Amino acid sequence: MNRIKIGIICNREFIRRAFIGSLVIFQEKIIEIVFETTIQSFQTLIPHTSSPDILLLDIDSPEISGTEVIENVLSSYPDCSIILVSDIDDKDTLLKYIHAGVRACLKKVNQNKLITVINAVMNGGCYISPIYTKLLFDHVLTTRKQLSELTYREQQMVEAMADGLSYKLCAYRYNISIDTVRFYLKRIYKKLNINSKGELLALMRYSSN
Repeated sequence: MNRIKIGIICNREFIRRAFIGSLVIFQEKIIEIVFETTIQSFQTLIPHTSSPDILLLDIDSPEISGTEVIENVLSSYPDCSIILVSDIDDKDTLLKYIHAGVRACLKKVNQNKLITVINAVMNGGCYISPIYTKLLFDHVLTTRKQLSELTYREQQMVEAMADGLSYKLCAYRYNISIDTVRFYLKRIYKKLNINSKGELLALMRYSSN
């Protein structure tokens, strides 16, 4: 049986100890820790380490670009699966991390839970802590409610954007001016607390899944 190769990128000492303590449950013949480092020192290790199967990543500060770290890891080790531990408390950051490529998101390190998550990820699965699952569900439900409260004309504009129509084609479809299209879209953005067509399409995508 091939050993599971584990990499650890962690700035917080108590999280690093939690990672190591959890991995002790595995027999040495089953796992191999190929490196331990901080986010700041990660790049210097790349030429000197073998590719991990699992990367345990601790994002400890809002000042650190978590998506950039995740993208750098996957650029260096494209076949590894990232298990993230973070204190994030907003759905936008969580979604960015998921889009960047993490396979699991944990709020805190629990010994038994980490073992379960590692096994799930090694078998091709994913995992999100219940608190993060609730965050995503609340987001989806809120978005659906907001979309359902748009006026009939506003919903027509949303439908046109979802169909990929330009402002000009949207105006042609509904026999209105381009300025009127812009007016309705600005009103939609304000109601949904977003700023762009891209954010609108993202909201629709998440609410429909």
